[in-house]
Amino acid sequence: MKIAFDIRGIDGDRGGKGIWTANVLKSILNNDRENEYYLYTNKDWSNTYKNLPNVHVVNIWGGGLLRGIFWHWRFYKSMLSNKIDAFIATESYIVPFLHDPKKLKVGLVVHDLVAFKSPAKHQKKATWIEKITLKQAVLKSEWIFTVSQYTKKDLVERYPHLRLSEKVTVVYAGVRDVFFKKRDPNRIIETQRRYNLDPDYMMMAGTLEPRKNVIGALEAYSLISPFNQQRYRFVVAGKKGWYYKKIFQKVKELKLVGRVKFLEYIPDEDLVTLMQGARLFLFPTFYEGFGLPILEAMANGVPVLASRVSSIPELGVDAIHYADPYDTVDMADGITQLLDNEEYCKHLVGKGYEQVKKFSWGQTAQHIINAINA
Repeated sequence: MKIAFDIRGIDGDRGGKGIWTANVLKSILNNDRENEYYLYTNKDWSNTYKNLPNVHVVNIWGGGLLRGIFWHWRFYKSMLSNKIDAFIATESYIVPFLHDPKKLKVGLVVHDLVAFKSPAKHQKKATWIEKITLKQAVLKSEWIFTVSQYTKKDLVERYPHLRLSEKVTVVYAGVRDVFFKKRDPNRIIETQRRYNLDPDYMMMAGTLEPRKNVIGALEAYSLISPFNQQRYRFVVAGKKGWYYKKIFQKVKELKLVGRVKFLEYIPDEDLVTLMQGARLFLFPTFYEGFGLPILEAMANGVPVLASRVSSIPELGVDAIHYADPYDTVDMADGITQLLDNEEYCKHLVGKGYEQVKKFSWGQTAQHIINAINA
């Protein structure tokens, strides 16, 4: 069988979709030597997997308008020329929207429905495209995969007349191996110094965009005691997204300059090390389809404060401290509890280690292959 993947998102500064695609694909290619894999991209790809005998990397080049709808059309026509049996659509709904089901079978991966649930907190262009393409993409796809039960529920309720419940398979994310590696204390100190960090800090990681609620986290941090603010700096790691300037303005408004440290996108090795050195990890999101950073923090042995919304309770169960992302006082109270109560933190860390064992990239990959082969 010839199986195609869109791998544009797995190189460079990966977002959640790119991380999911890269690790599912890694697990599949490590274990499957029978099927042929066609990996489509618009850039040079130097990964060693390109040298496997059953892997074919296909470059579809294009600039300007060709990066949009025309690129996807050329991508689709190339798959038809290569006689692809199944295409796993992880990055975009455009080809699933365009394709003829009689000529190509598509496995559609739906990460979230933020374009429908929280459009004001999503990129305008992405919201517009997803609203136009998702319904037809769902209708025409042979298989549908969602990354959580919550996203499955959202999708089924969005299109009740399509009766999608039996068609959707939940395929959770896993945790990358690097997040299970315990760091030597000296390495943690060295990495902290390299990023000009004091040894005591609380941490948040994610793209600087409205949905992640960085502003809410800053407001909550401003409400904790002056003693804890002085002792624990607030470190925010993540690349600049949309409307990020409002975040920096809020730091000035709250007079937190010097107490909040912003780091751009940083390599996984450093992220793991800095995370292990953190006193606690914040994830006060307004909406998530999954919530991978929560699992990564738990794997690192860091107590987590996160929102009780969307998919988060599905992942965290009783292993994290929950707070209302719309209530900064509630978040501040939770932060204070975690900073001041060592025993409570140890309890959450222990629960986190057990919870994270339930998630595996290997299981995710196997669910996808099983569905295609059924």
